[in-house]
Amino acid sequence: MKKGFTLVELMVVISILLILSGIALPRFMNAMVKAKIARAQGDLRTLGHALENYRTHYPEYPKSIFADLGDMEIELGIFATLPALTTPNRFLSTLPKDPFTGGNYQYFSTLINEKATLPFQKIYGEWIILSTGPDKDINLNGITGRLIHYAPTNGILSDGDLVRSQRETLYERN
Repeated sequence: MKKGFTLVELMVVISILLILSGIALPRFMNAMVKAKIARAQGDLRTLGHALENYRTHYPEYPKSIFADLGDMEIELGIFATLPALTTPNRFLSTLPKDPFTGGNYQYFSTLINEKATLPFQKIYGEWIILSTGPDKDINLNGITGRLIHYAPTNGILSDGDLVRSQRETLYERN
């Protein structure tokens, strides 16, 4: 008689492995998202400190790119990256990468005109740094014009961004 496993025994072992992986995989994915959130929050805090250090050396914060909107009398900043924090003074040795997109964190300089204070500027101050969060999309509330913040209570399915600004902390909500 040959020694070995029967087909039924192999099927039982495979089904047990599939059940265990079905239980463990969602928990693993949730842990990965939580780790990315913690990393992004730490990076945003570091970038915020680097921006404040930059401001102590120069008369203003680094500018983001500005778009010409034609007939409008003001220019609105658009999200850009922060190359000024690594050169010529090294406030950071390298710019951290957003763990959700693999690219740079989004930066927005809200100071458009020193005489004009826009509602966006009153809410956030002179700068905003953000990670798009697990949904990998910048989320704005169309009515209030405020960024929608990531809500960890909704788990990995939550819309919203991880935000750090001059006036808001990481955990403030709309």
